[in-house]
Amino acid sequence: MQTKIFVISFGCASSMADGNMLAGCLAEAGFEITESIDEAQVVIVNTCAVKGPTENRMISFLSKIPLDKKLIVAGCLPLINFARLQREVRFDGVVGPAFAECIADIVKRVLEGEKVIELSNALKTKPRLDLPCIRQNRFVDIIPIAYGCLGECAYCCVRFARGKLRSYSIDEIVKRIKRSLDEGVKEIWLCGQDTAIYGRDLGVNLPRLLREICSLDSHGFLVRIGMMRPDHTLEILDELIEVYADFGGERRFSEIAEEGERGGCLFWFLHLPVQSGDDYVLTKMRREYTVSDFKQIVEAFRRRLGESLCLATDVIVGFPGETEEAFENTLRLIKEVKPDIVNVSKFFARPRTEAERMKPKIDNKTIKKRSKIVSELALKIGLERNDFWRGWKGYIFLDEEGLKPNSQIGRNYAYKPVVIRDNDKNFGRFLKIIVGKAYSTYLEAIPLSS
Repeated sequence: MQTKIFVISFGCASSMADGNMLAGCLAEAGFEITESIDEAQVVIVNTCAVKGPTENRMISFLSKIPLDKKLIVAGCLPLINFARLQREVRFDGVVGPAFAECIADIVKRVLEGEKVIELSNALKTKPRLDLPCIRQNRFVDIIPIAYGCLGECAYCCVRFARGKLRSYSIDEIVKRIKRSLDEGVKEIWLCGQDTAIYGRDLGVNLPRLLREICSLDSHGFLVRIGMMRPDHTLEILDELIEVYADFGGERRFSEIAEEGERGGCLFWFLHLPVQSGDDYVLTKMRREYTVSDFKQIVEAFRRRLGESLCLATDVIVGFPGETEEAFENTLRLIKEVKPDIVNVSKFFARPRTEAERMKPKIDNKTIKKRSKIVSELALKIGLERNDFWRGWKGYIFLDEEGLKPNSQIGRNYAYKPVVIRDNDKNFGRFLKIIVGKAYSTYLEAIPLSS
């Protein structure tokens, strides 16, 4: 009888990619992947610990795993706070975020009664991109183009789990994409801790990779680029914008939807985390760019691509030393730049980071208040930005089920989420729609064709 294994992943796109490869390698080794934790003999939890509350949720989840299950803790948590994990969780195995290739062997050792801790090479290795995958969405493949980063942000603990930059070659990435397309994938997510630094260790760069990908002679497919740090984006700015212009936009998206175009189409989506609208706070964060740098990038993209560009950014409130004036500067920046999406995080000191020792600390009441103010502003601006799309006619790609009954979510050429009501659960297709309503975080549309 096959051993049944339950695999669950938490966190960012890179973590999801790791989880897909973990499940794929286990299935190839003869284990049965189950969606029921009750049926499983082995439970693998691919963890995230980017923030304090996230770590708390991970510990709580792990602590509730039934004692009759073999538990393997994977991902970032073991490398960020192993002491707490060891103190509060009963586990049978621990591995880092890049151990898909050896996970089957680790499971076998655990089943034989060994307590396995494999963390020694976690910051230096990366899994082969040709490993098998079990995707959560059969039409979307999440592909890491690199592991690690080059930054030393004062608040970040993820670098302790992901290490320094290790890029995959263009050839490795292109081969993986070709395989995915042959398997029916239609949407590619390129992810990393900072996609703007892709290839620096190999003598290539992100724009060159994107041109290679989008020039593939294959049926049409869509490409979403993951987050980029502003200072590193500046260094490739002109070349990057031209790639967006050459291989993205409404016309190319429509041609792919109508099967008249081959190759890739880049979503006009830019995830550019600013973290603060105050230069002094950015210096304390060790972010290595200014507010002016951030605005320069946004202005350059919008000048070339227009207002339909979907801009996402991240903001941390309550960083040590964030004065009321500094906070007001962040609000002023958001009002000026008007991002479509603002991911707001309250500051939490993370173990072994420089920010953990920084002063003056901001009290929790103030942090909570600032978070509420930024979040409300972000929703207001999100609605303003989405109002731009009311009455728009065009294609969306349906890639996921909606939260409401008989609803589906598609994305247009700017990666805007568009909700439709349709009894046909035929995902992985293009649909022509007209946008009727705009909300802060999504659009609602009526199908014009099937």
